[in-house]
Amino acid sequence: MVWRWLLLLLCLSGAAQALEVSAEFKQHQVLSYQYAFSQADTIQTLLASDPHWQPGQRQPLKPPANTQAWIRVSLHNPGPIEVPLLLSIDNNLLDKITAYIRHDDASFLTLALGDALPLMQRPIKHEAQLIPLELPAQSHSQVYLQLSHHGTLNIPLSLWHPIEYLKYKSKFNLVYGILAGFILAMIAINFTLYSFTRRRYFLHGTLIIGLFWLLIVHLYGFGYRYLYGSHVWLQQYGQSLLVMFSTLALIPIQRSKALPNLLPIKYDRKLTQLLILGLILTLLSQLLPLTQATFAAYGMALTLVLGYIACTLRSRYRRTTKITALLIYIIMLITLSYQFGFELGLFGGAQLDRPVTYICYLILSLYISFVLTRQFILEREKHIKTQQHKLARTQAEDALLKEKLKLQEQAQEELENSIDERTFELQVTLRELEEKNHELEKLNMEDPMTKVKNRRYFDKRLMMEVRRSRREQTTLSLIMLDIDFFKKVNDNYGHLAGDHTICAFARLIEKHLKRPHDEVFRYGGEEFVILLPNTSQEGALELAEQIRQATEAHELKVAGHHIKFTTSAGVYSAIAQNTNNPTLFTDLADKGLYMAKQQGRNRICIYQPKQET
Repeated sequence: MVWRWLLLLLCLSGAAQALEVSAEFKQHQVLSYQYAFSQADTIQTLLASDPHWQPGQRQPLKPPANTQAWIRVSLHNPGPIEVPLLLSIDNNLLDKITAYIRHDDASFLTLALGDALPLMQRPIKHEAQLIPLELPAQSHSQVYLQLSHHGTLNIPLSLWHPIEYLKYKSKFNLVYGILAGFILAMIAINFTLYSFTRRRYFLHGTLIIGLFWLLIVHLYGFGYRYLYGSHVWLQQYGQSLLVMFSTLALIPIQRSKALPNLLPIKYDRKLTQLLILGLILTLLSQLLPLTQATFAAYGMALTLVLGYIACTLRSRYRRTTKITALLIYIIMLITLSYQFGFELGLFGGAQLDRPVTYICYLILSLYISFVLTRQFILEREKHIKTQQHKLARTQAEDALLKEKLKLQEQAQEELENSIDERTFELQVTLRELEEKNHELEKLNMEDPMTKVKNRRYFDKRLMMEVRRSRREQTTLSLIMLDIDFFKKVNDNYGHLAGDHTICAFARLIEKHLKRPHDEVFRYGGEEFVILLPNTSQEGALELAEQIRQATEAHELKVAGHHIKFTTSAGVYSAIAQNTNNPTLFTDLADKGLYMAKQQGRNRICIYQPKQET
């Protein structure tokens, strides 16, 4: 009982500093909090120890040895309705976060987050560290965060209404997507150039820009969400691996002489040894604790970049080329230093809201793509000059052969005349063969009795129109028609009268088709199909009704008999979604026809699939 009163007093003591959250609340991007360092492992032990809470906002925290950092956020909902909120911890790389949520004197709700846990165990499966909150009406709430991290704690907090957070992330992801799309485009361009030219430095460019892209994806949290959400080790050590790999990837480009340096060709072997040594050290560093592995990766990366700068300063390239290369290396140095600053606690706040890293890596990717393309153009121009020199020598040799060519020209003219004669004969033969093929093709696609297109041609045409409907997002309509009680016509008047009836029905349908692309096909027996591209359901229904009325009013005279007949039809209209199943249209139109038959014939039925709710 004493314990409950103690917790209640602690909650009331923080109520004065609580942030009021009403139903109209939208966002609070820079959320103030209180922090304390304690050896307590549980929330009960922490509250019992009465820690000294200090005000904080976005400054980095450095807990003393053998202590843990605790964050307290107080919220107050004075309104009459419950308010949903999202508490965002704007640092995707924190190792472990345990959230304790308490409303008034209720028991604590415990949630676990952080990179030390698989993505599926987070309360919200998102790239950001999000804590869902439901503030009851007229209540005081306390949120305690127990934090564990391998380095300096950078804990920027923000509070959002879920809808406002969705709007904010949509805008942020749009900008990020454009940036990531540019880098992906450069990856695709370099790989395409490698595929066509087989220049190895384009493959190296693809690799290093791809590593830049992976590093950005990792820092933003998309890698953990979409690529390796169940691999905790890779999420925690991914930053150190990608930082070292992206820096080492410049060595193969240095060897290709695309970037300015001092080392001649004889030092290629030493560059290779440096690359192998760097890869070995990078892999061995992953056996270290996470803090040491991260510091070692940034230390080696910064050392390598400083070495690149030193080689460029001593190079014999033109001044403008050296200045451009130095600017690029300095940008890379700034990027690594900026990221390292967050690990050392020199910078605070939400790293992802600051586009320094993204812009720097975009500039690096653009420059590397530009340099590699220029290198290829220079090599191409050198190759063209060599070819021109060889061509000039060949032209001199060709002058000696002109006399011989004159004699060959006469023989060639005679041969060409003979070939022209044979070619003309062959063209005549091919033309005759083509005419025969056209006649045969017409026979294959036309129903011999009704002279309309047959089932085989319908299957081909349906596939074409389904693809066009999906590509152009236009409605494709299909009408399935059938002569009612056709068996009685055959039984009463004979099969010859039945054939005349089918032919008359086909002509009747053709009269009502106005557009060139609208076409009728004999589907089988007394059944016909009308294919109507780019036609709405209303238009298809109107056409089907016109045909039905005309059929009902038509009277056929065969061998002194007056034959009257009716038709039933099923209509299906939709925008094609799956080009692998074109028969869906005929199946659903046939179901509409079946409905018309079931409802008494001489009618039109539209088949509409049931919508999922």
